[in-house]
Amino acid sequence: MYEHRARAGWAAKVLLAGFVAAMLGGCAAAAKNRAVQGGAARAVAGPSCPAPARVQRASLGHGDAFKPGKARMITFDRSIDTSKMITVAAVGDILLHDRLQKYAARNRNGFSDLWADIADLLKAADVTYGNLEGPAARNVAPGGRPARKPPKGLYDGTVYGGYPAFNYHPDIVKALKAGGFDVVSTANNHALDRGALGVDRTIEAMKAAGLAYTGTRHRTLEKQTWYAVTPARGKAGRFNIAWLACTYGTNDIRDRHNQVLHCTKNGAEMLRMIAALRARKDIHAVFITPHWGREYRSVPTRKQRALAYDWLEAGATAVLGGHPHVMQPWERYVTRDGRETLIVYSLGNFVSNQPGVPRRSSVIALLGLMPNARDRGRLAIVTAGFIPIRMRLQIGKTGVRLAAQAIDRVRGAAAKKGAGANRRHILKSLPAGNLLPPTTPFFAGRDCTRRTRRASRK
Repeated sequence: MYEHRARAGWAAKVLLAGFVAAMLGGCAAAAKNRAVQGGAARAVAGPSCPAPARVQRASLGHGDAFKPGKARMITFDRSIDTSKMITVAAVGDILLHDRLQKYAARNRNGFSDLWADIADLLKAADVTYGNLEGPAARNVAPGGRPARKPPKGLYDGTVYGGYPAFNYHPDIVKALKAGGFDVVSTANNHALDRGALGVDRTIEAMKAAGLAYTGTRHRTLEKQTWYAVTPARGKAGRFNIAWLACTYGTNDIRDRHNQVLHCTKNGAEMLRMIAALRARKDIHAVFITPHWGREYRSVPTRKQRALAYDWLEAGATAVLGGHPHVMQPWERYVTRDGRETLIVYSLGNFVSNQPGVPRRSSVIALLGLMPNARDRGRLAIVTAGFIPIRMRLQIGKTGVRLAAQAIDRVRGAAAKKGAGANRRHILKSLPAGNLLPPTTPFFAGRDCTRRTRRASRK
């Protein structure tokens, strides 16, 4: 993980974000208040919080700034009271190749078995997010046409199948909801694999299951927005977290009905929406979930970093990325108005059938947030950590099992040896100081007090 502080080079972009915010609701006073939001939080019982690392960052686009194994523990400049914290969990790409769909079709628990081993962790967070990479469109054939004859079961290799034109049986949406997920991104390069009808029926499945989604729109449903809002309730009160997903593209499939939000093509609209969400009194945090970057690359591109900084300066709380199918570093970013934010450039794969340790190693990212009285009660990140997971292929006497697995729950010498490779790979990108055990409550024993009052940032 790394730290970056906004510098004068961002002045023009900040002015643009400020102009947009003003046009959408007169945020000049709010911006003035945000300039001093970084003050010390109310003291809580516990040891003194470690000071955030002051890392001198390389210039934008300097790839050597993200050398493997150089990550330092990330901390935030506020006190931590875990009893009053809202926890957000996030996982990477839910990418069901044919083998995984076949497995679900044969298994009595269906898709749920793919994450059953860690469902307790997914359910324990106040809000849990994942990237559903591909449609979940009932009876839509390749080419985006209705299937002449509905297939039986969860998989047939045509209507419901994997690469290159994915489509999952809509039961996956129910399984995600039952497994602890609260919101998913539907904006990715496979969003239009089954055409406009595939987008429509995926959204219909989401609404039927009560699972929030972001990044795509139905052709005919009225009063649609690109973003979703998820409620979170804790001892400190009730909060609303906004989610906004976008993608770099749709594999050159034409979006004839403007159903998929693009990160760059719709760049100005992205900034306007972020500023508008930030300005709303009923929104306490804004999470951006882009589908971006280069596949199988372990460091972010210059473009990823520039987009993330723009979104955070516009008012976002965190950026949680996907698409590369491998882990990429995290970065603590302090905006010009003093907000401490976080960028997770890539969460890797959550469940997939891609081979190799890098593509089968991932994490459950955990962000702890608390209300900040100096920022109108909005949620601010006070801590972050991760639980290492892997995609496990197990061949035994009872057959083959495919499932996401918490690495530190693995038992048996042979299994531990295999999981050790996944763990070592993860720690090349992320610091051991932010590693958490696969237990709940999250962040147990990490309460701490910021002893000294920080100077206001003007």
